[in-house]
Amino acid sequence: MKNISKIKSLSILFIGIYIFSANFLFAQNKYDKQKIGNLTVVITGIESNKGNIQIGLFNSEESYKGIKEKFKGAIIKVKNKKAIWILKDIPYGNYAIKAFHDENSDDKINTNFIGIPIEKYGFSNNPSIVFGAPSYSKTKFIIDLVNTEIEIKLK
Repeated sequence: MKNISKIKSLSILFIGIYIFSANFLFAQNKYDKQKIGNLTVVITGIESNKGNIQIGLFNSEESYKGIKEKFKGAIIKVKNKKAIWILKDIPYGNYAIKAFHDENSDDKINTNFIGIPIEKYGFSNNPSIVFGAPSYSKTKFIIDLVNTEIEIKLK
């Protein structure tokens, strides 16, 4: 009888250890799947220290086109004709950035009478710009490292 009782106690103990271990392992795998990194964006090509930089980080083509909300956005002060945006804990994946120098701080990109921007602007990957904004595919980049740094040169 005592042996059966010991066997039951040991069985319950092993089952408890197994359940605890399995939960711990599954929890670890859940967090391992969601890798995150830091992103530093350096904005150059700024001609004056007036105003600020309006910048948006987009995590899909839909958000880039304005169909969905942008992933992150910021207003950055210009210092020494440069602006730096540091983002922490960004999930690994594809992103694109749009930025412009809001020199007169009116929260919009000013244009001339035919709609061409008169304030400098730029995109991730610094694509050539002919007519209108470049596509998401031309501006997207990947965050798959602990630290990623990109430079956007305003035009």
